[in-house]
Amino acid sequence: MRSIPYCIFAFCLAVTSLAYGQGEGWQPVTPQDLQVKEVPGDPGASAIQLYYADYIDDNNHSEFFYHRIKVLNDKGKSYADVEIPIFLPGSSISDLKARTIHPDGKIVEFSGKAFEKTIIKGQGIKYLAKTFTFPEVTVGSIVEYKFLLMMPEGAVYNNSWTIQHDLYTVKEAFKMKSYTGELQTKHGGNSQLSMITSNMPANLKPQRKGGGFEMQAQDIAAFQAEDYMPPEDNYKPQVRFFYGGSEISSMDKFWQDAGRDWYNEDEHFIGNHKEIQAAAAEAIGKETDWDQQVRKLYARAQQIRNLTYERDRSKEELKKENLKPNNNVVDVLNHGYGTRHDIVLFFAALARAGGFRTTVLRVSNRKERFFDKGMFSEDQLDTEMALVKINGEEVYLDPGTKFCPYGFVRWIRTSTAALKLDKDGGIFVIVPAAPHDKAVVQRLATLVLGEDGSLSGDVTVQFQGSEALERRLDAMQTDEAGRKKSLEDELKSWLPSAAIVEVKEVSGWDGEDDPLKVQFHLQIPGYASSAGKRLLLPPYLFQTKRKDAFKHADRKYPVYFAYAFTENDAISIKLPAGYRVEGSPKDQEVKLPYALYQQTNTTSGSELVTKRALLFNGIYLDVKLYSEVKDFFGKVQAGDEQQAVLRAGGSTSAQK
Repeated sequence: MRSIPYCIFAFCLAVTSLAYGQGEGWQPVTPQDLQVKEVPGDPGASAIQLYYADYIDDNNHSEFFYHRIKVLNDKGKSYADVEIPIFLPGSSISDLKARTIHPDGKIVEFSGKAFEKTIIKGQGIKYLAKTFTFPEVTVGSIVEYKFLLMMPEGAVYNNSWTIQHDLYTVKEAFKMKSYTGELQTKHGGNSQLSMITSNMPANLKPQRKGGGFEMQAQDIAAFQAEDYMPPEDNYKPQVRFFYGGSEISSMDKFWQDAGRDWYNEDEHFIGNHKEIQAAAAEAIGKETDWDQQVRKLYARAQQIRNLTYERDRSKEELKKENLKPNNNVVDVLNHGYGTRHDIVLFFAALARAGGFRTTVLRVSNRKERFFDKGMFSEDQLDTEMALVKINGEEVYLDPGTKFCPYGFVRWIRTSTAALKLDKDGGIFVIVPAAPHDKAVVQRLATLVLGEDGSLSGDVTVQFQGSEALERRLDAMQTDEAGRKKSLEDELKSWLPSAAIVEVKEVSGWDGEDDPLKVQFHLQIPGYASSAGKRLLLPPYLFQTKRKDAFKHADRKYPVYFAYAFTENDAISIKLPAGYRVEGSPKDQEVKLPYALYQQTNTTSGSELVTKRALLFNGIYLDVKLYSEVKDFFGKVQAGDEQQAVLRAGGSTSAQK
């Protein structure tokens, strides 16, 4: 699902047809289903998807999904744990039904309960999901489930079919039912449903039927994802749908018309108001430095209550809080609240009133998919930013993102296309990426090693830039207990599985420029291993996150990180009484034009001190660079996993 591109002009019909999926029962269980033992061409595969269906009904704002999966070995039992992601805010899962078909043909209906949880996909990427578990699943069992995904009413959404999945799929069925009501289009003419395909096999093509589209597919190989690859949607076969009128006749005309409309709407909202001029003058005060003036205007804009990052409210709640829509920037000023869109335009108005040339940008989002100019969908450019000229330089600013510092842009809107709006529509530009020092994790550990090999002490972690911003935004979706658990789980993910972690103190949740600082206490039983009178101690505490990411000799897809990053660590371990360092790890340094890894280990008295820095200044690296990326992270892993040898007896002397 994607964001809202078209508003419904007329009310939905009082009586609409049932959603496709509501009338579909269970698929018959065939002898062939029960007899399947392996995946064609991949005999070691853990499971096979026997059937998949995706039926979209835009009249009912629903999408029906059906999965039938057979477990082929013990590893495949993991498919008994189901996660149904919910990408679009305001969406919900309904009519969830599930059952297990045992190898002997016995069918057991699922009577359990689905739970809601947050799933983490990568750096700064989290979604809500409905989860449940099939009980008593064995090798040879078939698990199947179906459900309706209900989208918020009041709009028609751009949708898509995904043809290739993580499992080999024997049979697939797709339907797309076009909206039959009246759509409010910007450029006149009759709106019609159109589609565009990408990465499709030559023999697969959707067929028009009844105003919509249908398609069937068979024997689709599994998609082999790779760690740290770009969003998978860029590479999977897909059919994407969109509505439009005459404006979809030409790619250039489409974006020119869209840009002109956005420009006119924004300029009408901004206007020229004496109240804004007064507010800008008050914010600037006696400041004479131009950069500082813009900073003050930016800070004033971010004082506006940002409704985009608050939970959805019912009509009754909105009425009770007396939250009225903003029709212009003066309303934003007077109300003291607004959406991220309102706040960006409010800042643009302030900056212009302060005498700065300011342009509004419509920006794409690379979180799930890269921008495709050939896809006629305005919702690809789903947010706004500001471009301000200061001292002859253009500065990209993101005032509509809560907690976003001045001069900083959230990673999902960097290294991606934006339309720089003007009266003729605008021109496309690329928003520059932030360097590695704009996303920093800094860890300081002060620990004590016991004679039994246990490790305990305190760890202070500071998140800065993107690392802080993403956690602050995530934290808005939960309470204090949820924040604490999320931080503890994250530290545990960096440590051996036996680690016991507790948050002691957190500061900086509501900051912008200041770091988010967390103090932990930890205990790790058996951290150092015994070898006679010696202890083998890994002096670098934190496990390498990319340990298995680049283990393969070859790679199909580019290496991709959400953003450039820096890790700075300092770890001090006090040795047990009577122990000395017999063998210390070697210092490490590995360099690439876009990366640096350094580690030093020193002993002083009874302490072993490890300092480590990892700087990576790349985001998208072509496959041809894979061998050097693999070699780099292989050396990082080897350096991180070095061990110090401690020997009981004798005095401890300072050494390197």
